[in-house]
Amino acid sequence: REAVVSTQSTGTEKLAYDSAVRKKKLQQELTQVKKETNFYLEQVDKKKMISAIKRKREEKGVAGEAAGNVAEPSAKQRQLAVSNKGKALPNSILSNVFTQ
Repeated sequence: REAVVSTQSTGTEKLAYDSAVRKKKLQQELTQVKKETNFYLEQVDKKKMISAIKRKREEKGVAGEAAGNVAEPSAKQRQLAVSNKGKALPNSILSNVFTQ
């Protein structure tokens, strides 16, 4: 009689464990679906924003061409100074620095 009671309690514990595992898996799956949905919605918002920016640039470009004021962007780069690492500076440069 005692053996039957212990197997029944073991069966009940197993059912409770299986139920807890199933709930945990469903919760993880739900969390994953929420992450994927949020990521998708963020991508849609980014696409809308980029499309709006492109549309505004095109409208601005068309308006600028009509007025004849299309300015091409130009980037002027300054020349980099040559490094004198490891070389001594000429005395003429040093004398100018300290005398002024």
